[in-house]
Amino acid sequence: MGIHVPPLLPNEAERLAALRDLRILDTAPEAHFDAVCRTAAALFSVPMTSIALIDSDRQWFKAKCGVTADGTSRDVAFCAYAILSDDALVVEDATADPRFAHNPLVTGEPGIRFYAGAPLVVRSGIRLGTLCIIDTKPRTFSEAQRTQLEDLARIVVAHIELHRGRLVAEAALEERTRSQALIAASEERYRTAHTKLERTADLLLMAQEAAGAGVWEWSLDEGVVRNSPESARMYGFPCGEGATAWVDVSVAELAARVHPGDLAQMRAIYGDALHHTTYKLEYRVLHPEGGNRYRWLMGCCRILRDEATGQLLRIVGLNIDVTERRTTQDALEQSEARLALALDSGSDGLWDWSVTTGYVWYSDRWHTMLGYEPGEIEPNIRSWERLAHPDDIRHARALLTEHFEERSASYVCEHRVRTKTGAYAWVLSRGRVVARDEHGAPLRIVGTYIDITERKASEQRIAYIARHDALTGLPNRTVFHEHLEQRLAEVRRGRGQAALLCLDLDRFKTVNDTLGHPAGDELLCQIAQRLRTTVRESDVVVRLGGDEFAIIISHLDHAHQASKLAQRVIDAIGQPLDLGGVLVTVGVSIGIALAPSSGDAPEVLFKNADLALYRAKDFTHGTFCFYEAGMDAAVESRMQLELEMREAVLCGGFALHYQPILRLIDHKTVGFEALMRWPHPTRGMIAPDAFIPVAEETGLIVPLGSWALQQACREAASWPDDLRIAVNVSAIQFQQPGLEESVLSALAASGLAPNRLMLEITESILVQDADAVTACLHRLKGFGVLIALDDFGTGYSSLSYLRRFPFDKIKIDRSFVREISDPGAAAIVRAVVGIAKELGATVTAEGVETNAQLEQVHREGCTDVQGYFFSRPLSAAQAVEFIGRNIV
Repeated sequence: MGIHVPPLLPNEAERLAALRDLRILDTAPEAHFDAVCRTAAALFSVPMTSIALIDSDRQWFKAKCGVTADGTSRDVAFCAYAILSDDALVVEDATADPRFAHNPLVTGEPGIRFYAGAPLVVRSGIRLGTLCIIDTKPRTFSEAQRTQLEDLARIVVAHIELHRGRLVAEAALEERTRSQALIAASEERYRTAHTKLERTADLLLMAQEAAGAGVWEWSLDEGVVRNSPESARMYGFPCGEGATAWVDVSVAELAARVHPGDLAQMRAIYGDALHHTTYKLEYRVLHPEGGNRYRWLMGCCRILRDEATGQLLRIVGLNIDVTERRTTQDALEQSEARLALALDSGSDGLWDWSVTTGYVWYSDRWHTMLGYEPGEIEPNIRSWERLAHPDDIRHARALLTEHFEERSASYVCEHRVRTKTGAYAWVLSRGRVVARDEHGAPLRIVGTYIDITERKASEQRIAYIARHDALTGLPNRTVFHEHLEQRLAEVRRGRGQAALLCLDLDRFKTVNDTLGHPAGDELLCQIAQRLRTTVRESDVVVRLGGDEFAIIISHLDHAHQASKLAQRVIDAIGQPLDLGGVLVTVGVSIGIALAPSSGDAPEVLFKNADLALYRAKDFTHGTFCFYEAGMDAAVESRMQLELEMREAVLCGGFALHYQPILRLIDHKTVGFEALMRWPHPTRGMIAPDAFIPVAEETGLIVPLGSWALQQACREAASWPDDLRIAVNVSAIQFQQPGLEESVLSALAASGLAPNRLMLEITESILVQDADAVTACLHRLKGFGVLIALDDFGTGYSSLSYLRRFPFDKIKIDRSFVREISDPGAAAIVRAVVGIAKELGATVTAEGVETNAQLEQVHREGCTDVQGYFFSRPLSAAQAVEFIGRNIV
């Protein structure tokens, strides 16, 4: 028997037109389409998935997973049947379906037995292809699974619409470019016709008005200047044949013949003239005879515009040789300039000092520069000494002596002079001895003053910026290293003790991520101000970068002075901060190293203070710690632990233990919590508190968490169907991509039903990016996975989290259970239970260790319990025995 050929749709032509309008066929792979295929493969545990587009004679795979071919003929395509309806097509056993039993894709490779395809419906009746899943063995397919497949198909359609949007944008851009080109061509034709009528009349008019001058014309759209024979000769260009032949040269060739000192002026005047109609200037060009000689030309021109649009069309102009006049004029101006300089120094103040008599003549400009009336200052050297800044007089006199003794060619000094307002202005004073006696002693010196106040202010600003943090205004690392080196050099010479405090803010990243970077910047500025007001004036506070600061205590009598300052800093920073109406609280951890006992070299002292800071953050937040010998060994031990942990991750050196969770109403086991354990071959069992923080800091928690999901699901799949497994998920796993894929992969590989897996998260996860995390949790919950809020009330508790996400379970931290006999703790437990009931969530009390605690949490309304009172965490084998014994 032959194979069945799928029928064509009545609107096949319209469907194909819609497909081809997308221009998506035979395009390169795209990540978002590939991601849908991978998700479908994991969700339905199938070996093959594809996004197929049905062309006139073929099906082409836009994306695929587990499929090697790029497409097939349309005649054998299952998807060609799937596009005949808006509903998903499901073939649970292809060999039992007459349409597909003899299909070569069934009888041969890849041996299809199961097929499900959801059509990609872009609009009513238009189905471009399918999202399909394929297996090589028969299987059933529930209505819920059909709905999930159709939901994934809608995601594919959404990405197709994004593709269509990009096409529309590109087409609009092409249309705009084409329209602009047509407009430009039309304007060009109009301009050419219009200017041809003017050109002859303009040139004739200018030739009549400028007999003997060189005439030129520049059409702006050509970049070529046409020169009359006389204009060409002025520039030194060959004139060619005939006395009336015009010479065309490029703008670059003309510019190359202009004196470099005149080019900038020419361009400036030309640029200004473009906004008017004419310009005139004098400039130098290379002499026709060559060498380094130049001749002067006077050029003038007229700017011609389109009368209708005002657009620039061309420039016509002439050149006249004015070399002889300029030579005479330059000589006269040089003479006048020398005379003017002798009388005054233009914008500079001029002074003339008779060294033997002490008489000093000051020009009018010298007076007005400093705010005085001409003649107001007495003409003697004592006046200068009264006006000069006291701190600058000695330096100025030393430079003056050098010049008097001919050890310098001139006197050059920057110093401050008091103005009439009483403020000081910076001046640059230059002078030179112009007369000496027969023994070489100076008789007379003349010089100038230039006001350099603005320049000095700019230099001071630049120097300040180079040495201070731009955000907080605190000194930066440069100042830190300079001051630390200077102070430790004094310590090495036996001048007292010093201390270095390294500071690191606690919870700063949480504020920055939650409220945004502007709020984080404002927080750092407020912290900097608190540090300034907390330390002594002799101490130095610097910002090292990010949320790291340092304090150098320059003079220290006893170590307790450093500890007192550290505690004052902790108390000051711990006060609430107002960030735009939002009150937040951060803390600080401090490491302290003393000099010389903990080192007298900058790099050593800094390293030791940093080690102490590391230890302080290990203990608890909001504390300080002094450096002690042996901390290096502790760091090395931690690094060794990290190396061994990496090896254990690669070699499967970790294990899961399982703690039972019991339902209080009947004391029946309802599930287990999976707890990470590290049975080290030489160190024995390493506690989670020792290795989990290291795993989170190094990022190893991501592969560890993925392994825990796989292992826990695989183990739980062998338990009775009414038992659930709870797995903790770290905040670091949420920050990295792939968490959802990891969960789906674990479920697919183990065959565990999604509603038997419960992910336990802490409130700190919701703080880091509440919207993104909540969206991720909703997607996981949509797959059927249960979500529990762990350690509620110990972190950044906010009832808004409970309102925004419907948790299946709330777990009360063991610290509240331990203090359950206290009325306050009991009230908190009671409140959490009430909230959970309103939200339809169960409540688990963790850490139940006594019968009294069990009875109390029961009375307060908790639904489930776990703790040592019932069982310690069990190995996988022990957990199976526990289930078998059905211990209550």
